[in-house]
Amino acid sequence: MSLKEEIKQGVACDSVGTPDSILGRTVCLSVHPGKMLLFPFIKWFDKRYKGRYKFARVMFSFDLLLLGILMGLLVALTFSWINAPTPFEDDIVFDATVAPREIIAGAPSTLVIRYTNNTEEELRNARLLIGFPDHFLLQELSLEGEEASDDAIELGSIPIGGTGSVRVRGVMFGDVGGEQTFTSSLQFVYGTDEDVPGQKTDLHTFSPVASTLALSLSLPDRLVAFQDVEGVITYHNTGEIDVPIVSIEPEWPEGFSFSSSDVALTAEAFEVPAIEAGEQGQMTFRGYLGDVGDEVTFIFHPSFTFETTRYKQETLVHTAPVVPPQVNVEHSVTKSSVRPGATATFTLQYQNTGEFTVSDIVLGIESESPFFSSPVWESESIPSLEPGESGELELHIPLQSSIAQSETSIYEALDLETRAIASYILGDGTGQRVSAKGGSLSTPITSPVVLESFGRYATASGDQLGRGPLPPRTGIETKYWVFWHVDGTINELTNLSIEGTLGEGVEFTGRQTSSQNSGVDYDPSSKSISWSTNSLSPTLSPSSKIVGIAFELGLTPTDAMLGSSPTLLSNITLTGVDVRTGAIVSTSGSRVTTYLPNDLMAAGKSIVE
Repeated sequence: MSLKEEIKQGVACDSVGTPDSILGRTVCLSVHPGKMLLFPFIKWFDKRYKGRYKFARVMFSFDLLLLGILMGLLVALTFSWINAPTPFEDDIVFDATVAPREIIAGAPSTLVIRYTNNTEEELRNARLLIGFPDHFLLQELSLEGEEASDDAIELGSIPIGGTGSVRVRGVMFGDVGGEQTFTSSLQFVYGTDEDVPGQKTDLHTFSPVASTLALSLSLPDRLVAFQDVEGVITYHNTGEIDVPIVSIEPEWPEGFSFSSSDVALTAEAFEVPAIEAGEQGQMTFRGYLGDVGDEVTFIFHPSFTFETTRYKQETLVHTAPVVPPQVNVEHSVTKSSVRPGATATFTLQYQNTGEFTVSDIVLGIESESPFFSSPVWESESIPSLEPGESGELELHIPLQSSIAQSETSIYEALDLETRAIASYILGDGTGQRVSAKGGSLSTPITSPVVLESFGRYATASGDQLGRGPLPPRTGIETKYWVFWHVDGTINELTNLSIEGTLGEGVEFTGRQTSSQNSGVDYDPSSKSISWSTNSLSPTLSPSSKIVGIAFELGLTPTDAMLGSSPTLLSNITLTGVDVRTGAIVSTSGSRVTTYLPNDLMAAGKSIVE
């Protein structure tokens, strides 16, 4: 196309459409600028409205009107925002600085709040109110060097351009890394014709970066796995202000079992009383270090405590290396020997599995069982043990014949829980004595049994049971009652029987009573009396039934008994089978005579006359 034709097409672009060439479009835009701006709207009409709606031009015009109104509103809002007047209070400026720049929780710091009246009016009847963080210890408050006794400070009138400053000195007890916020609020009136009230409030936030409370942890030079460990926490008030109650929350490492401390552990934290300025103290904790790997990390979170509020201080993190135990110790027990009143036989196997020679090795067995008269039984000391050297020894431990209800909270099917222990001196030159524990062993205990055998002429309350003269007289029958009580059993017993032999001149009268089964049997030929049952339930529990048998015996003293206290019943024995362990249980009862010191009627009247 020639240059002339391109120019013509550009001039006629409103009727022939948009020119194809750059020159034609340039001529069209210069000749018809308004119509060129309408091209996008025409294209949008053709694409979205034309042919789709019945009154396409009307709808298109209505949408353009709405769009124009919206754009007008946006322009008006923008203009009003740009030209909006500045609030009067915005021209009052607060500025706050603190010294030292790094705030220490628990240490004094000084806050200076400066105010400037940049308004074009005088501020009258001005007063400044200071708001402090919770538990802030105020030491000094002054205005322009003059002491102020209240946190509401009267300033009078502040002229245009006038400035002033308030100095606040005190101690923050906030969280280390947390925020402590002070509030300054300036109240005033202004205006030429009338008093207009005004107020400017600002917040000043600071963050303590450290604390006057310092913690350190002391542990043994070498920690050995599978042993008891003791740590000492030292707490130090490095500041010049007494600090309140300190809470130390422990975060125990996995594999460590806390056992005790000389400071009470309440609400999952140790509570240490207030610490005076510059003072320090110590607390000791103990526990058992199990399988913790090559190192162990103890973490303690200290806090300043105000009633229910705690402010967290710098956390103590202490990591220490751990070595495996030098001496490995395990044990076994002869099960048949684990019975009350017997001597239990334990076999201990030990070996030095470390790389150093150890010395003064003491092996032992520990148990919390009430059948152990002492919680720990130890062997004689072994002088030394070379690396890889092993050995075996026996430890014989007597067991209690019975236990009281108060010694246990488990009354049936008790097991003897035992653990082998070893203590020794490391051969690494430190001279440190360490201890180690083997695995625990649980062994069923054959039931103890207590047989009470006693006589009575009267009940404990004084009611007469027996008949006949007291003291007993030759040739005249005196009747007594004999009692058998079975108690203290922890397992079911079967085929249980109790038997006794009547004394000389004693006869069974036939009178009897029993809490279980039909009663006693009497064999005149052997002069024996017996009671039996197929099964006896455990009797140690406070809620168990009392198993009691009572029967009457008559004594007719002979001349040979003059001046003596004759025997009513002797050779009293109990036998049965422990269902849980299969062991035979047996015990003896006390011989019963006419000597009854605890009987209100028969006491002092036992000797035959």
